[in-house]
Amino acid sequence: MTHLKLLFTVLSLSAFITTADAQFVQHRDYRPVPTLDYAELKGTPYLYEDWQQGSVKLANGVSSKDKMLVRYNLVNDMLSFKDNASGEEMAFVVPVEEFTINDNSGDRPVVRLFRSYQGIAGSTPSGFFEVLSDGKVQLIKKQSKLITESIHIGASGMTRSFNDKTKYYLVNNGNAVSVKNDKKSILAVLGDKQAQLEGYINANNINFKNDRQLGKLVDYYNTL
Repeated sequence: MTHLKLLFTVLSLSAFITTADAQFVQHRDYRPVPTLDYAELKGTPYLYEDWQQGSVKLANGVSSKDKMLVRYNLVNDMLSFKDNASGEEMAFVVPVEEFTINDNSGDRPVVRLFRSYQGIAGSTPSGFFEVLSDGKVQLIKKQSKLITESIHIGASGMTRSFNDKTKYYLVNNGNAVSVKNDKKSILAVLGDKQAQLEGYINANNINFKNDRQLGKLVDYYNTL
């Protein structure tokens, strides 16, 4: 009986590992992306124009075992990846639960975490938000792009371009409150610890327009 229990435990663990580290399977997990024509628009629809390394976790528990080349479309709120074999752009069939993108554009590499949240006003039903602080209270950021049309005096035609839109939210017990990235707005929501936060802000010279510093502030709040 002991051997049977041990065998069952090993098999169960093996099944879990297989699910967690399984490679994505075409048609079941992903499909080719329909051609999107942005040729006549100024700018880019993507978070990064070029493919970036990242990782992906699907809602069915399957996750990428190795780093992938991914790209996040901010117009239609869709994550895609580049298939190694064909070089084609692929979209996921199974909903994406969360993903990361490696940002090497700054002084030091940063891994940006994005997660799917549901029911947040002003977003798609299951939109992706960047997680700037992940604790009891979460600070999340929603970036999107809108296609706008404009006519300039003297121009022969209409100009179509991508315009950036950014919103921030504090999430507590599943409830999301829209905030601005400024001191007044953040402290209005986290006012129960205002004295401690004021001290932290002054001691660390917090720049509320810097996402990393803003996330650190909410991290500190979660320790109080």
